[in-house]
Amino acid sequence: MSKKQPNRLAQLIDHQAFAGSALPQPLANNMRLYIEATNEVKELLVDCLPEEILNTCWVVGLTSEQLILSVGSTTAANHIRYLQNAYLQVLTEQSITFKQLKQIRVVVAKTFADNYSSRQSSALLAALPKPSKANENQALSQNTKRTISQAAEHVTTDENLKKALLRLANH
Repeated sequence: MSKKQPNRLAQLIDHQAFAGSALPQPLANNMRLYIEATNEVKELLVDCLPEEILNTCWVVGLTSEQLILSVGSTTAANHIRYLQNAYLQVLTEQSITFKQLKQIRVVVAKTFADNYSSRQSSALLAALPKPSKANENQALSQNTKRTISQAAEHVTTDENLKKALLRLANH
């Protein structure tokens, strides 16, 4: 007996489950890196940053010399920018990950992460696929293409985004 395809009104998660989809490996690797870095930043700055800033603070970019943080308000961003040198000192002195850090950039983003706890991010991190050494430039799988197409058709209302997703899926 074959698995029955969900109808077009089904939850996105049902469509993804049917497609057997998973995040592409490079995206999963970046997500893992950013979640681990976020948890480390929050641990190191727990005594420096107010709790309301810590709760909305996420690492969204990381190189050896630059850390990009996302926060939930302009006030939080200004606070971090104002005290950047003090935070840089704490991070570079107390962490191997941030040893060569020269700059902290801050962006403001309202996200679902506003009420997302570190415990939940750790659970998400554990659920991510482990990094593999396979060729990262391989084409998208049929399941991934189907998931992208379904998301474009059923989730987004932005026409430009829909067209871009469909181009990606058909590429």
